[in-house]
Amino acid sequence: MTDPHADTATTGTGTTTAPAAGPDPRRRRRVVVVAAALLGLLLVGAGAVVAYRSFASPADEDSGVRACRSSGVLLRGEQGPVVPREKLVELTELFQASADPQLAKVGVTMVGQVERVQRLRGETGPGAELYRQTLRQILPQFVAACGKHGVTVEG
Repeated sequence: MTDPHADTATTGTGTTTAPAAGPDPRRRRRVVVVAAALLGLLLVGAGAVVAYRSFASPADEDSGVRACRSSGVLLRGEQGPVVPREKLVELTELFQASADPQLAKVGVTMVGQVERVQRLRGETGPGAELYRQTLRQILPQFVAACGKHGVTVEG
């Protein structure tokens, strides 16, 4: 049997050479295994974050955004069926608690205008017309503020 470390140039003279200096294959294998394990953990963590964001309950989203999702009734505030007082109070509270100050301001204003228009429904005169005109002016701002958060308000 031949010695794997024997120098072929000096074969038969009885001299041998030391193994070539370099990284130990077992050590290299451990480094690769550890790196692969860390990469796998990183991918699992990233997948968990993506899954959480896509399946998170709506309770985790901003209250103003939740109000936008259920505020389609406000678009019909001028002509449609009367929005119940409880619904108006609920929407006002949700908009007030919003972390987005612009959404909170526009949402509370919109709900207030709908309430005023409904109270004067069927009446004519400068006061009632002013409320209806103000509601029409606020509506695009309200739809845009909700749209900024990815919510399309439909009546």
